[in-house]
Amino acid sequence: MLKSLLIAVSIVAHEPGYYTSLANHIQRWLKGENVAASVVPASQMKSALQSEKLAFLVGFESPTAAEMATLREFRARGGKLVVFHSASAALGELMGVKPLGYASAPYPGAWSRMVFSAKFPDGLPSSIAQTSTVLQRAAPVQGKGRVIAYWADRSGKQSNEPAWIATGAGFWMTHVLLADGDEDLKARFLGAIVGFIDPKAWSLSAHNARESARASSMRAYALKQVPRKGEIHATWDHSGCGLYPGNWPRTIRVLKEARITDLFVNVAGAGFAHYASGVLPRSKTFSQEGDQLAACVKAAAGSGIRIHAWLISFSATRGTPGVLADFAKKGWRLKLKSGKLTEYLDPSNKEVRDYVLRAVAELQAKSGVDGVHLDFVRWGEGTVRPKGAENAVSKFVADARRIVARPKWLTAAVYGKYPACVASVGQDWFSWLDMNFIDYAVPMDYTDSSMKFAELLALQSIGKSYARRTIVGIGVTANESRLDARQVIDQISMTRKFGFAGNALFDLDVTLEKQILPYLKLGIW
Repeated sequence: MLKSLLIAVSIVAHEPGYYTSLANHIQRWLKGENVAASVVPASQMKSALQSEKLAFLVGFESPTAAEMATLREFRARGGKLVVFHSASAALGELMGVKPLGYASAPYPGAWSRMVFSAKFPDGLPSSIAQTSTVLQRAAPVQGKGRVIAYWADRSGKQSNEPAWIATGAGFWMTHVLLADGDEDLKARFLGAIVGFIDPKAWSLSAHNARESARASSMRAYALKQVPRKGEIHATWDHSGCGLYPGNWPRTIRVLKEARITDLFVNVAGAGFAHYASGVLPRSKTFSQEGDQLAACVKAAAGSGIRIHAWLISFSATRGTPGVLADFAKKGWRLKLKSGKLTEYLDPSNKEVRDYVLRAVAELQAKSGVDGVHLDFVRWGEGTVRPKGAENAVSKFVADARRIVARPKWLTAAVYGKYPACVASVGQDWFSWLDMNFIDYAVPMDYTDSSMKFAELLALQSIGKSYARRTIVGIGVTANESRLDARQVIDQISMTRKFGFAGNALFDLDVTLEKQILPYLKLGIW
């Protein structure tokens, strides 16, 4: 095994958290393959690379002259590099790759799978699912490398855009590895890269034996569990398009077989609508793929699954630059103390509240919708706000309740640390339950720590009345946590001990479909 495998991470000033989180995913995948890895900032790269054989470069879009000097020294010592999403001609020259410029996906789902044509390294999957919306296009320099994978769309049609390039210097990806879709295959692929560089560090046979043992152990554990009658089994669909975009019936079949009772489908926000909205700006997804809410509701009819229209309330995320500019002109967008504009909208602005409430009214009136699920019903973190800021948010929730008449549900995704979230983001959600503004609170208790999870549950179940009206959010594939089936089962079991109404799993993706739901339906659900 490699003595110490390094993942070298460049922290880009405008998005330091993003590149670090990507690096942490790579570290986690490698750990699952029994490969030791460290995450370091670019400032420590020179010393860290002194004893390494392989470095993963995350965020090196435009490396400095000093960083390039370090990388050239590393290559001169025989070190290999894996580069993600770089536009650097200098780094390309070092790697035997020619960057070709930035590109956006020509249509939704155009780059949804990496299809491999090479036979090396040993253990290479035939394809890996991942939806990327942008690329730093690249091609191998003639005689110095070859394309080993191309991007394909949702239908399987292969493009001419390289996904992965192999050269004598290592490997180059035209995007980054995201924690969506086929995470097990991404781990295997990274292990295969390590094994290609050092065969003693990873082998396909050892990988297969390890995975077989894990699956057997997980299945045995899942079969010991028992279901609880009347429990809510929910999931969030962040994409708003289901597991199989363009095929909602297939998604609903998967959910029904997995005993899902409720689906929060993200079809709307202050800055976009994936449905035929007369209030919100219609999205590119709507114009190119049709009304997602109507398609979801139609597919779910008769399935027993309740459909909740998920609305991002006080954030303009997914809004086009034109939409964001319009909100800024109206004075709707919140600012940081530095004066910088954010994508968050001002809950204390009556025009903003009325605008979002019109969307609430429109969504709840849609035939077949069982409820409206409020998200980002809060102040933006770190934004300038008035005294008593929580009152504006609570007024909005109360007004939304008057619009969403029972038996339709009004639910809200909330921060789990109560009452700290009242001061931090204006979410007084215990009060919302006390006043019957919402039917269920859905705290986002995303953690892989059993102790922290239990602490959150204790806070949220001070009275049984709160627990009975709380659906605990579990972060299966959240930024804050990544859970395997055993961990999900354990967290579900823990919520039962506190008397909660059920659980909501984040997020509806390939990992949830293939690695979590099959085990839950064996016993606990």
